[in-house]
Amino acid sequence: MERITFMKTNKEGKKIKCEVIATYHDDERNKDFLVYTDNTFDEDNRLKVYYSLYEKVSKGIKLKNIESIEDEKIGLEIVKEILKELS
Repeated sequence: MERITFMKTNKEGKKIKCEVIATYHDDERNKDFLVYTDNTFDEDNRLKVYYSLYEKVSKGIKLKNIESIEDEKIGLEIVKEILKELS
């Protein structure tokens, strides 16, 4: 299976390569979520996993900020389910 990657600018302004873990479309709210990693690990040696809203654009994807508590909850549930399935 081919890995899907994209570039993201981190807080320090450095471009980093990220890898898509999963995508999810919420039909009820017509929003797309992206779960991804930058393949770094935290102090407990766990893979760092992030999520964001996203939209498809002509040159790939555009990450969008999570702006509501409802989106935050959905994103966290998606991450929990994916990590549960992977372990």
